[in-house]
Amino acid sequence: MFRPEKMSFVNVSVLDELLTQVLDRLTKLGVMHIVDKNELDYTKNELRDVNIQPYREEFTEFASRIQNLLVILEIESRYINISSLKNKESIQIDPLQIAEKIKRELLEIENKVNPEIQRRAQIQLEISELEENSHVLSGIEVQNVKVEDLRNAKFLYLAFGDIPVEYYHRLVTSLSHIPCLLAHGKVIAGRQQILAFSLMSEKEALSNALSAAYFTKTEISDKYHGLITEVLDEIEVEIWARREEMAEIEGEIRSLRKTWDNKLIELYSSVIANQVVLESMGKFGKTSKTYYLAGWVPYREVGKLEKELSDIAKEGILLEASEPIKTGESDHYNPKVPTKLNHPTFLRPFTGLVTNFGIPSYSGIDPTPIASIAFLAMFGIMFADVGHGLVLLVLGLLGALYPSPQLKPLRNLSIFLACCGVASIIFGFVFGSIFGKEEIIKPLWFSLENMKNPEAINRMLKFGIFFGVGIISLGVILNIIQSFGKKDYKNAIAGQWGIFSLIPYWVVIFMFITKTKFSWQIILILIILMLPIMLKVPFSRLIEKKHGHDEEEGESIIEAGFEIYEVVMAYLAHTLSYIRMAAFNLSHAGLMMASYALTQELGGGGNIFLSLPSNIMANIFVIILEGLVVAIQCMRLEYYEFFSKFFSGEGIEYKPLKIS
Repeated sequence: MFRPEKMSFVNVSVLDELLTQVLDRLTKLGVMHIVDKNELDYTKNELRDVNIQPYREEFTEFASRIQNLLVILEIESRYINISSLKNKESIQIDPLQIAEKIKRELLEIENKVNPEIQRRAQIQLEISELEENSHVLSGIEVQNVKVEDLRNAKFLYLAFGDIPVEYYHRLVTSLSHIPCLLAHGKVIAGRQQILAFSLMSEKEALSNALSAAYFTKTEISDKYHGLITEVLDEIEVEIWARREEMAEIEGEIRSLRKTWDNKLIELYSSVIANQVVLESMGKFGKTSKTYYLAGWVPYREVGKLEKELSDIAKEGILLEASEPIKTGESDHYNPKVPTKLNHPTFLRPFTGLVTNFGIPSYSGIDPTPIASIAFLAMFGIMFADVGHGLVLLVLGLLGALYPSPQLKPLRNLSIFLACCGVASIIFGFVFGSIFGKEEIIKPLWFSLENMKNPEAINRMLKFGIFFGVGIISLGVILNIIQSFGKKDYKNAIAGQWGIFSLIPYWVVIFMFITKTKFSWQIILILIILMLPIMLKVPFSRLIEKKHGHDEEEGESIIEAGFEIYEVVMAYLAHTLSYIRMAAFNLSHAGLMMASYALTQELGGGGNIFLSLPSNIMANIFVIILEGLVVAIQCMRLEYYEFFSKFFSGEGIEYKPLKIS
């Protein structure tokens, strides 16, 4: 749990005709982290690349076409993945051969779906045109006037259309000197419908006036004849007929959705799975008759992998596996060993706390167990409140247990939130706070009810400092253990976070606890204890039995003098950083006291019914704001004051070839 899982390097050579079966077993077993053949010095000149580009383009096209069908049929594709399939074993893994089958099945679905989609689009267009014609004619609806009379007038010039509504009065003024008639209809989208007509002799003057008002002419369709009122009734009937037809088509599309939804999901999952495998094949090597692949496999899974491949064929597959790579050798191993974090179920929600900073190296320590406990403790101390913790717990449990696919990606985060709520509840009892009121429950340790009590405040500040001393010491101890594991004795003994920096730190802390005054004897002892840091280079050469130049040693001693100063300032700054734990605990209590005082003033004095809504809003505000700020501060203390001692986060994530 504190160390990544042991890994073995595996080479597999397979005949061309067996590749499909091998890929199928590898992807469904999901244990092999594929390594690019170009990273292996001994294969560069012996193997040629596998050209996957034509297949990559084909699968990309398939994915696009399937996504289009999913959108058209209104099938939710955001949460579709291979794990959602009822029978994952039915997925065929064969990127080089399966494309033809996918193309054939996809074409069959498109031939059924696309005609209905095109019919729907056509009817939607017809309905839009009918509605537009209805708007046009309703604007000039006049009794006993026929459409063809307006369209085919020989002696009158007719202009029907619309202008910006703000130009209407200007147009009326400009037409006052022209013998013509002007009628106005509805205002649609900021444009005034108008109908103007004059004798043909006045056509040019009327046209110029209309153009000055930014007139847009509307054509009347040739297919309508008769009285305008009758035409409008005819259009309304046509619209209802088209809508009924649209309803029938929607029913057909729903039927198609039920018929093809599972098949489309299977096809989409198959495309995704084969795309994943195809990208991995780009890392394979190729000879005239065989494929070569290499990668990392957890040592405990090597036997299972050997058995799976031997079940395919007794000959034609050659597997070679190394012994588990030792942590002391991994830093010099090429290709770099990936890190597989082996966490029990209860720790998995906290994995992101570490991986957001970086991936632990294979030779390093996995800080997840310690980091999770430290984070919860710090969060609980800074956000110590039984009531607020209970709110976080309920919200976290709802997110973790509510059966919704939309919440599935947030399951671990919800569990993490619930654990933070539990931590807040525990420390809420420790400090005796529930919804910011200290008088309701008796504290298990001490209460911060009286913010003017210097004794309680000093007690809290000391608690924060001593907690920080413990976390910092733990980080340095982990660095020492890790360095010894890597045989980096210089860093373990005389490094910035090594033995001879930790011991003086403990001495100073002991003096602080016992209130011992500094004397020249103690200062001398501290200097002697830190001498190995100043003499780090010659000290390490003595341990490693190496020889160097005196000039280099002199320069290193001068640099080490500055390093000692950095060590002292770093220990001091990091220790004082943990005062923020006490500060946020105190601010939580102070903020709630101020909130209640304000809501009591605004809510009608001591009337509980009038002040209750304000109190609820104040608590919600504190939970959201302070909860977020406290979480950020906890991460800062973890990443900067704790992880910086031993954790570089420069590992490679273990990503096995798998389809689920």
